[in-house]
Amino acid sequence: MGTKLDVTAVPAEMAAVKYAKAVGHFAAIQSVPFAFKLAAYPIERIRLLMQTQHTNTTFEGKSFKSLGNTISHMRGEGYLAAWRGVTPTIVRWIPSQYIILFLKDHLNGHFPVYDKKTDYGKYFFGKVGSGAATGIINALIWAYPLDVMRQQLATKDKGTWRKAARDVYAQGGLRGFYRGFMLDAPGLAIFRGVQLGGWDLTKDYYGEEWGKMSRLSRFAHGQAISLMGSVFSYPWDTVRRNLMTVTGSTYVEVYKAGVSTAGGVRNFFYAGFSARVMSSFVNGALLEAFDEWKRTRE
Repeated sequence: MGTKLDVTAVPAEMAAVKYAKAVGHFAAIQSVPFAFKLAAYPIERIRLLMQTQHTNTTFEGKSFKSLGNTISHMRGEGYLAAWRGVTPTIVRWIPSQYIILFLKDHLNGHFPVYDKKTDYGKYFFGKVGSGAATGIINALIWAYPLDVMRQQLATKDKGTWRKAARDVYAQGGLRGFYRGFMLDAPGLAIFRGVQLGGWDLTKDYYGEEWGKMSRLSRFAHGQAISLMGSVFSYPWDTVRRNLMTVTGSTYVEVYKAGVSTAGGVRNFFYAGFSARVMSSFVNGALLEAFDEWKRTRE
């Protein structure tokens, strides 16, 4: 007797192959914003040094009040020091973008659907809400602990990312990897809600004309939306990053100390924001790259 062919396994195998190809293609498309992210990382480290200067005692006596002062300090550390903390960023990047962008589309289907012509307010908040939920979930299950290690390396430790992980664990156990998360959650919700929800709303606004725009124009729209999200969410990010640099302090204590040292609320909340703007072109590239990937799958 001949061997009976199990035809039921074929569709499953084909689906697995199709999925693997889709993931590989997604990773290839994301290589462009990923390359931008690596190239811009020294600016990210400048931003972290400027943003945490008011409570960080590691570089006591150093001034990070301007881009020029911070760049001069990094030059003194050596060329490779500009990429301190880049390893957690590499580990975090593509999985994090995969979670964010796919989860956003998935959650859109679970939010109530409203007619944008008759219930635009509800339609608007549905889009923003799905983006906000996406940002919080991604941080909780993947990105936040890696960001904690990145900051530890960029603003404190000079060792490996494994040493940074041990130091974070020694300071607070597993909870140390989520220090400041409760404060960051509203900021994440604001940034991702504006960025992802705003991106969907912008595409809906233009309709068929969106596909006729140049890649540069779509990138510019994504960049403007992401910058808007950064403006609204940056103060939350500043307070939680300063909280991560000290142990045993409350949110209120960190806020008061930061405002006092910076010489005002605005100086504290938006310390390093200029560097944030300089490195934020990655966000526009990310949104356009994901849509480019979806267009090739249609």
